[in-house]
Amino acid sequence: MFKFTLRKSVLALSLIALTSSVWANTFVVKEVVIEGNERIGFESVNTYLPVNIGDMMTRDKERESLRALYRTGFFSDIALYKGEAGQLVIQVVERASIAEVEIKGNKLIKTDDFKQALTSLGISQGKMFNNIEMDRVIIDLKRQYHNQGYYAAAIEIKVEPLPRNRVAINIQVDEGKPASIERISLVGNQAFPDARLKGLLQSSAQVIIGSGDKYARPKLQGDLETLRSFYMDRGFAEFSIDSSQVSLSNDKTKVFISINMTEGPQYTLDQIKFSGQLLLSEQELRALANLESGQVFSRSEIIKAINAIRDKLSERGYAFAEVDPRTDIDADNRRVNLDFMIDPRNRVYVRNIEVEGNTRTRDHVLRREMRQYESAPYSLIAVRQSTSRLNRLGYFSRVNVDTRRVSEDEVDLIIQVEEQATGSFTAGIGYSQLDGVSFNLGISEKNLLGTGNEMNLTLNSSASMQSADLGYTNPYFTDDGVSLGQGIYYSKINAAKLNITDYTLDKLGVRVNLGYPTSELTRLNFGLRAEAQSLNCVTRFEACADHLERYSADNEYLLFTAGWRYDSRNQFYFPTKGQLTSISLQAVVPGTSDMTFYKVFLDESWFTPLSNDFTLKLNASLAYGSGYGDADKLPFFERFYAGGIGSVRGFDPNSLGGYYTDVNRPRGADVRTLTGAEIVFPMPLIEDSSNLRLSLFFDAGYVFDELKDVSVSDFRSATGLAFSWLTPVGPLAFSFSRPVHYEKGDRLQSFQFSLGMPF
Repeated sequence: MFKFTLRKSVLALSLIALTSSVWANTFVVKEVVIEGNERIGFESVNTYLPVNIGDMMTRDKERESLRALYRTGFFSDIALYKGEAGQLVIQVVERASIAEVEIKGNKLIKTDDFKQALTSLGISQGKMFNNIEMDRVIIDLKRQYHNQGYYAAAIEIKVEPLPRNRVAINIQVDEGKPASIERISLVGNQAFPDARLKGLLQSSAQVIIGSGDKYARPKLQGDLETLRSFYMDRGFAEFSIDSSQVSLSNDKTKVFISINMTEGPQYTLDQIKFSGQLLLSEQELRALANLESGQVFSRSEIIKAINAIRDKLSERGYAFAEVDPRTDIDADNRRVNLDFMIDPRNRVYVRNIEVEGNTRTRDHVLRREMRQYESAPYSLIAVRQSTSRLNRLGYFSRVNVDTRRVSEDEVDLIIQVEEQATGSFTAGIGYSQLDGVSFNLGISEKNLLGTGNEMNLTLNSSASMQSADLGYTNPYFTDDGVSLGQGIYYSKINAAKLNITDYTLDKLGVRVNLGYPTSELTRLNFGLRAEAQSLNCVTRFEACADHLERYSADNEYLLFTAGWRYDSRNQFYFPTKGQLTSISLQAVVPGTSDMTFYKVFLDESWFTPLSNDFTLKLNASLAYGSGYGDADKLPFFERFYAGGIGSVRGFDPNSLGGYYTDVNRPRGADVRTLTGAEIVFPMPLIEDSSNLRLSLFFDAGYVFDELKDVSVSDFRSATGLAFSWLTPVGPLAFSFSRPVHYEKGDRLQSFQFSLGMPF
């Protein structure tokens, strides 16, 4: 188990203790002398000593002093005797101090967690070593292994003496094999067969091939509660688990579980009443409870009713309302009368709103998103709206709004946030499947200097594009949330390198836009762009030639933009519930150019949780464009394309649709339709996967010349696995896909990736 020998002999000290324990006579203490101490000073010992200078030393004082000094834990042996001239001499042997603690053989419990548990037991570097405590340490460590199903675990502690009255503690762990569940026996169940009930349990016994689950006591406790909830939700109001026994095999690697239960009869609801101080009408209360006479008694439905009533009262400022469901069981008729006793308590007001965890983002940036105000009545709806708005900012990986009770009618709101990277700086060389080698320099920040303002500067140079863009947006240009954005941009596009047609297009422009919040979840945007462009046909082809015959190679115009947006997502990145709907328009302002056209975009994304980890995402998109006035169609370089990440994965970027016959290049179309479904879930086997997601996806879509040509049978589709990662330099996405519906001649691509594209 453990070994320890003291360097110093205490024989002489023991003799002194025996001979001096009987005082020759009492005496007045004139001086206290400590002998044998090395690390513990006189002041420390004197603090615990119940005898002061001038006190009379007696046998009772001796016993009291010994008890007090032993309780300090500093000493392994203590003796008191009378010295010369009224001296009280205290001879001590100090306990050794712990110089180091070494742990070997542990895999299940991490070393840091192991040392934290030892520290709670008083075993850590610098602490006094207590030989007697070692057995308690072993028992406690074994208990931790037993809780996780390792009943064969063995702990051996060896204590090595070191110079200067120190020791090194070496803990050797033999974890052994985990105990697996050999058999689960259910006793007392009649309404439901064993197979049905065992299917509910997390623990499972041995199967035909292989062994059962590893046994863990917390898992068994969870299974007992699962059984209790299962019965209570199906009318068995008197169900009880009488006992649960766990026995081990001789080698402590097999566990046999027996669960004894009493089902009792099945009950239905009879009368449903509401008592107490009813601030809501009975009609409202019955609608919230959603319970009816004659339905099977269900504990979970009653809990839902309680929460619904409390939430409604919280919306009206009664944050601490109590709803007590009182049941009256009629055993003869197997019916339950239910009376909801309502006590709304005092109406609650918010005293202060405090912000915690924001090291960079300024307080006012968070406070302006709050819909619960200080000195106002507490409202659960307002708190939930505030939490959602903070999450949608994209500044924080976690947002939590808690209430701290101050008095009977006041609370403080505590906004706890965990900030995440909101910007990036990039400079270097990159490569993409579509664009080849690229050089880039970029600064993008959604939360500039913690003000909530957005700024971006990007410079790019690649085979297909040279561009520069400088933009700045103030989301709170006015206190009521009107946003103002402005920017200047330049681009030169070589479309041939983008798998489109052979032309180059130079653009230079300035933009300004305003956003108006129309509700908590909706927003209108209006903007204007002054743009100059220059078109050059690198290879002579029919579409480009027709355009230059009708319009000049150089054009200047004003482009009007407008949009409406609805956003109820619970967070900016990786939402798990909510909806994002947007409608937007781009149109050349009449009279500013002969090349008049417009584009309309409809986009819809819908998120719903399937479980705590899995989210279903559905999306659909429609884009349409045409000419107006003297123009009858879109300029050929403004057409829509499909294929690739952000469109239909599994197909070459921009490759779907028809091709120009004279240059064999994609010609795009005036209509683009896209749809898809994804099941999104965190990265498995990674403890913190807040910035990582995997998804199983299905993409479909195509481009058409006119709206009347749209046909689902022409859609191309693919399915596969996608990976998304919020890197320090921007979102990274890549996918592995397999086409489901495609035609001969379609250009397929199984692996695709993108850096900097929003998810």
